[in-house]
Amino acid sequence: MKDILFWLRRFVMVYGIIMICTFFMCLFFNPTSELLVVSFFGRIIVFTLLGMVTLIVYHSKEELSPRAWWCRTILHLVVLEAVYLPLAHHWHFWYGKLDAVIYASFILAAKILWHLIDYGISARTVSEINEKIRKRRREQSKIVVG
Repeated sequence: MKDILFWLRRFVMVYGIIMICTFFMCLFFNPTSELLVVSFFGRIIVFTLLGMVTLIVYHSKEELSPRAWWCRTILHLVVLEAVYLPLAHHWHFWYGKLDAVIYASFILAAKILWHLIDYGISARTVSEINEKIRKRRREQSKIVVG
């Protein structure tokens, strides 16, 4: 059950990031655009699922070293660009070379936003774990002393 909740939270987070980036992309570069709501949301769900599948590049049986993590992060960005750009072009989300550069920069911005949010979540989790460890040590020292 924990795995399902973990991946469901990730899905919602990726979906939200894509929606935020799409909003700002339209706001800055095409404020008069009109989207068909049902097909647009469906396409964003497909984008989100593809983004989730690309996370496979981080899979490892062992903990990643910082260097390995950076290498996989760069690889993940390349894979995201390779997956999202052609599909977005096919769906007419962008048309010319400048549009492609703008779209690619928004993919990069979304990736950075993802890591900032993920870092914040991880830092909070580490803080909670450290507090539990300190509490357990205090309890054990009281038992030994008492």
